[in-house]
Amino acid sequence: MKALIIDSTADRLIVAGINGDREEVFVGDSGAKRHTSAILPAVDDVLSKLNMAASELNCVGVVVGPGSFTGIRIGVATANAMAMACGAHIVQITSLEPILYGIDRGLAMLDCKHGNYYALARKDGKDEYLALTEKEALELGLPEYFINGPMPEKLLAVFKDKAERLEFCETARPFYIKKSSAEML
Repeated sequence: MKALIIDSTADRLIVAGINGDREEVFVGDSGAKRHTSAILPAVDDVLSKLNMAASELNCVGVVVGPGSFTGIRIGVATANAMAMACGAHIVQITSLEPILYGIDRGLAMLDCKHGNYYALARKDGKDEYLALTEKEALELGLPEYFINGPMPEKLLAVFKDKAERLEFCETARPFYIKKSSAEML
């Protein structure tokens, strides 16, 4: 497999590449507001270290949310453009899936501030995405897991599993658990 994976939903940009059995990962400096200017140089760097041209990609993975509104859009647009230019498959990943990778029962949580969370609840073989408060999270009675910095190894593992299961889409789309204020009007 020749693949590129992009996560621009959080404070640190992650760009990972796979060329056969070789992997390369770039984790950017803290500062989500720099993703626009950092993403293409990071892609070039990862592909260069793997001795691979973008035209060789057969799969592009992208984290589609939840996370930074602008960051989600930067990653999705970049992944879609690269996949279209290369004729590559697209794999969508949520930012919460890597947190629960290898865990059968739990609640992956992303802090939205003021006691609110976006969450992925996994139990009884089913996944459910939720917007909830601290109290509601406790009431679920699931072990809680939080994003605690970049997790490129788990991101790569989720990507590989989805690619192996051929979970491809034509076009990546941003994933928002809650509608924006503008959409609610």
